[in-house]
Amino acid sequence: MSDSAQNIPKASRRQSILDAALTCFASKGFAETTMEDIRKLSGTSTGSIYHHFSNKELLAQALYLEGRTSSHAALATSFVERIAQEGVQALVYAYLGWFEQHPDLGQYLMQAGESEYLNAYIKVLRQKTKTTLPAETLSERVLQWLTPSIESRNVRRLPESLYVPLILGSSREFVRIWLRTRHAEVTQEAYDPLAQAAWLVVASAQA
Repeated sequence: MSDSAQNIPKASRRQSILDAALTCFASKGFAETTMEDIRKLSGTSTGSIYHHFSNKELLAQALYLEGRTSSHAALATSFVERIAQEGVQALVYAYLGWFEQHPDLGQYLMQAGESEYLNAYIKVLRQKTKTTLPAETLSERVLQWLTPSIESRNVRRLPESLYVPLILGSSREFVRIWLRTRHAEVTQEAYDPLAQAAWLVVASAQA
C-alpha cells in the first residue's frame, strides 16, 4: 500500500518506516538491508521514505535513539517515590520487562555499540548527554534518588559510577543470553532472583 494519497499521518509513516527497518535489520543485518527493502515492507512511497530519512545510516541512528528513549523512559519512572529496596527491585523489573516487550529493539540496542555504522554516533550522543543533559541520564537520576538512603546508611556508599552497573549488570548479562532463545517462561523465572540480587549487592550490612 502506498502513502501517496497522503491520508496517513506523518508520524505514523515515520514509525512504519522505523518498524520496517528494525524488522529488516533483525532478519538480514544492516549491511544486507537496502532502503528499497525497508520501503517495501513499510508500504511507503520512495518519496516518503527519503523525505524522512535521506539514507540508511540516518535511519539506523533514529532507530537507536527511539530505542534508547523508550527504554530510558521505562526505567526512569520505575523507582521514584519508592523506598530503596523496592525501588532497586522495581528498576530491575522495569529493565527486564522492557526487553521482554521489545526483544528486537532491545537486541538492536545491545549490538549497537559494536556496530561500525552506529559506534561514532553513539559516542557523540553520549558525550552530548553528558555535557548538556546530565540530570536526564539514568545514572544521575538513580544516584539522586539513592542519596538519602546512602546518607542514612541503608545503601552502601560506593563510587557514583558503580550503582547502575551493579544494579543492572546481572540483568543485562541475562538479557544478552536470553535474546538468543527468547523463552518467555525463562524471563518470568528470572525477575525475582535478579531483583533480589540487585538489592543485596548495594544494600548496606544494616539494611
